[in-house]
Amino acid sequence: MSHPLTWIPAAHGHELALDGTTLRCRKSNGQILKSVPRTARYSTVGEELSELRERLVRHESTCRATVDSWLLAGVPIPAALLARVWPDPAWRCCLEHLVVTVDGQTGLLADVTEAGRTTLTGLDGATFTASPGPVTLPHPVHLLDADRWRKVLESQDAAQGIPQLTRQTHRRPAEAQPEATSVDDYAGGRFERLQQATARAAEHGFAVRGGSAVLDVADDGVRVQARYWVGADDPKEPTTTGRLVWVDAAERPLTLAEVGPVAWSEGVRMAALIHEGRQPDEQQ
Repeated sequence: MSHPLTWIPAAHGHELALDGTTLRCRKSNGQILKSVPRTARYSTVGEELSELRERLVRHESTCRATVDSWLLAGVPIPAALLARVWPDPAWRCCLEHLVVTVDGQTGLLADVTEAGRTTLTGLDGATFTASPGPVTLPHPVHLLDADRWRKVLESQDAAQGIPQLTRQTHRRPAEAQPEATSVDDYAGGRFERLQQATARAAEHGFAVRGGSAVLDVADDGVRVQARYWVGADDPKEPTTTGRLVWVDAAERPLTLAEVGPVAWSEGVRMAALIHEGRQPDEQQ
């Protein structure tokens, strides 16, 4: 639901307001301008609203990263925690319409009351109140009826703030060697500069440590880390990507047979997203 904007007088007959994280400007007669004039943007009010906007952007980024980590961890989220964050539009944008499971009941998250009771939308499009209990965000690799949930979303003209149903998923191919300890499909991707590869990783939310893009994932509560080699030399020098591997909490390399479906899907997704940014001649 959209809320009316709060307009604050700025300078030279202009008024400013924050529309979500977008700075808006209008004249005193109510005419909304396509852009914010410099005099209004750098007025005292403009600078204060710009600072507030930056805080809101950081807050939204934190919300997205947190909910995404819940999706990768697969651990139940206390209903009381969801009840506390639900009134915040940034949190609600990330959580609303996600497929969740509560006490064995699955549906699209539609509402969370102050008491932590969740309202879900079922595959038939009808809403129902789930039994009290913690909420789990299933990874899309486990959603065998993802197509049906997407149709429910489309029928409601709704979208997910966190890509769950539209997230790229990958399954271990039948020809994968179970005793192997790496995937080489995304090795050999050349970047003109290492910093281009690391920037590509950061763009998609992956940390880079020790020359590898890394991602922590959990399968059935067991945490593992996917690592995709991008290079560890001078950031301005060329680099070539290497192998994708998985290690456990003790840094032990896992065989492909030991890699769970979520860790496999997310590790391959990470490597594929970074690999897509390689030099054009490699893409050809």
